[in-house]
Amino acid sequence: MKTSLALAVAVLGTASLAAWSLWPVQAKEAEADMQPRVKVALSQVERQEMPRYYNSIGTLEAVSQVQVTAEVPGRVAALHFDSGQRVEAGQLLISLNDAPEKAQRRRLEAVLRNAEQRLQRISKLAPGGAASREQLDQARADRDAARGELEQVNALIAQKNIRAPFSGELGLRQVHLGQYLNPGDSIANLSDNSHLRVNFSLDEQARTELELGQVVELRFHARPDQLFEASINAIDPILDDARMIRVQASLDGGDNHLAAGMFADARVRRPSRGKTLSVPQTAVVATAYGDMAFVAREEDGVLRAKRVLVRTGEAWNERVEVLKGLQANERVVVSGQIKLSDDTPLQVLSRNSLDDATGQSEQP
Repeated sequence: MKTSLALAVAVLGTASLAAWSLWPVQAKEAEADMQPRVKVALSQVERQEMPRYYNSIGTLEAVSQVQVTAEVPGRVAALHFDSGQRVEAGQLLISLNDAPEKAQRRRLEAVLRNAEQRLQRISKLAPGGAASREQLDQARADRDAARGELEQVNALIAQKNIRAPFSGELGLRQVHLGQYLNPGDSIANLSDNSHLRVNFSLDEQARTELELGQVVELRFHARPDQLFEASINAIDPILDDARMIRVQASLDGGDNHLAAGMFADARVRRPSRGKTLSVPQTAVVATAYGDMAFVAREEDGVLRAKRVLVRTGEAWNERVEVLKGLQANERVVVSGQIKLSDDTPLQVLSRNSLDDATGQSEQP
């Protein structure tokens, strides 16, 4: 009887001890069951080769572009172009009043003819001694002076007939018939957009990785859906005050409807670092303490969120390079982070979509 009682007490004690040892696990599982599981979408940390770029903002300019201005003063006598017109090199744009200069030219032409005739007569008389050497020199000087004055007035008349310096497209006309122009007054902008250049600056560390002929990828704000390629044609050998390198690349304007003055996102490809870790960009959350991500880890049979700080690198094709903080094949939260904190239980959705966020397509 006593032996049976002792055996019963021992069995009861052993059972109590086992129950006591299992109580924390059961309590933890019960606590997890009580916590609401946050629905999230996960993605795996992958190792892949990520393209690396230097990025900058560039400004487009035409190889040939100029503001057409008046060289000499005068009143506009005739307009020979309209705003936006295509013109050829040497085409007449504006005629200033040149009546006084033309009258002066006629007088100087007569003076030149008289000087040439006098020089001819003296040249015939000089060999026979009828005219001195001094008279011959003076006649020749008079002829040259008359010729110079005539050339001067012809140049002035040419300056009053303003022509296109090269072929291109004119901008808005900024003068009117009868308007008086002073030297430097603007008439119109002229640009040849068939050959363009983009100017941009890069950090000084890019200097050793740049070379002439290197491809530059361009995406213009005015045409965001189209990717253009340019070729580096010049690298400034001197850094600017901000320790930046000025770079110029050329591209063919063609029929792309590009115009001087447009802004462009420019990027130059850098040498590859080989395969690196990457995650979807939505996995990285910016905080006051730096970039972070939530990793899904299983503890005691429950999938929980773990906050980790990360250091990121290049971004490409909706993925971002991870330099520190994550390991290959880990799973990170890419949707639903707003409700997460450390150790939050997770309910995984089968795919990352707006439908998932509303509770559809859940994984069991």
